[in-house]
Amino acid sequence: MNTADCHQILGVQAGASQKEIKNAYRQLSLKYHPDRNKDDVNGEKFKRVTEAYQQLRSEEKKKVKISESEVATKYSDFWKKYDKTENEEFHFGPNFTEFRRNFGAQDSQDYEHNQEKEGSPMITHLILYGGLGAVALWIILSTILK
Repeated sequence: MNTADCHQILGVQAGASQKEIKNAYRQLSLKYHPDRNKDDVNGEKFKRVTEAYQQLRSEEKKKVKISESEVATKYSDFWKKYDKTENEEFHFGPNFTEFRRNFGAQDSQDYEHNQEKEGSPMITHLILYGGLGAVALWIILSTILK
């Protein structure tokens, strides 16, 4: 049975989506099911509808399977470019040391990219004790105002 026959049996157009094909199959299978349709003793119409639906469904699965294998191939090809062996160097492109800037460090200082600025203990104490004072004040006021 070819694809055109399958579409004709199910009553859908050649470019129908899987959702349309499935809906047509459900309607026809309910209509021609041997338990509901006593005119068709052997269930030939039901068998033809089921066969047509399975044929169209298997063709769609083949298309999806092919596209999944193409994706897997492209994915592996992409990562082969970045795989490196132990002896092979990884090149990022231009030399990034040319773009190094001081960002506030003195030229005479040795500057590392992860160097942190020292925190002020005065600001740390102000935040810590100020927060504790605010909590203590809130506790005192909440007990007085009860």
